[in-house]
Amino acid sequence: MDVESHGLDGIGFTLGVGGRSTHVRCPLPGEHHVYPALAAAAVGLHEGLPVEEVAEALGSARLDIRLTVRRGPAGSTLIDDSYNASPASMLAALDLLSELPGRRIAVLGEMRELGAAAEEGHRRVGARAASACDSLIVVGEAARLVAEEARRAGLRDTRLVSTADEAAAILREELRAGDHALIKASRAVGLESVVAALVTP
Repeated sequence: MDVESHGLDGIGFTLGVGGRSTHVRCPLPGEHHVYPALAAAAVGLHEGLPVEEVAEALGSARLDIRLTVRRGPAGSTLIDDSYNASPASMLAALDLLSELPGRRIAVLGEMRELGAAAEEGHRRVGARAASACDSLIVVGEAARLVAEEARRAGLRDTRLVSTADEAAAILREELRAGDHALIKASRAVGLESVVAALVTP
């Protein structure tokens, strides 16, 4: 399958069927998007579309409206994934962030409705954040375990703040050209306000 990541510009992979293969360049960012792309390809191929036509369709796939890339202060880039969060989607977003150049900052909040899996889920995210980003801002006491686990895993620049406004103020002060900032939490945490406060025309 030969999956290649092109950061925020998407992924590439080889799609083969029946002895024929073609290269696919898909604009969905993050290697985790190869799975839904393959599922879509399987449907198209089952309906009789030629592999080249399937590859062309995947090349024009639209970004998930839940993840948008926005221009931030001072030439920085904001990755707005503030609509929803689960451990799997948090880890996938951090994987994407880890592939990007420049300084990488994650602003993460609580993942809700995890039940008995909440502690383990937040700790897994914190551990991954330690290797995926250079700076971590955790919003809200309910997400404290993310910060604790990141510190335990060796990420020194880890801060726990109480509100989205505090996180936005830190980013406004610290973001520089070439920085990438991921903003992600469950919708109820309200981290979309961080993006609204920082996005530039």
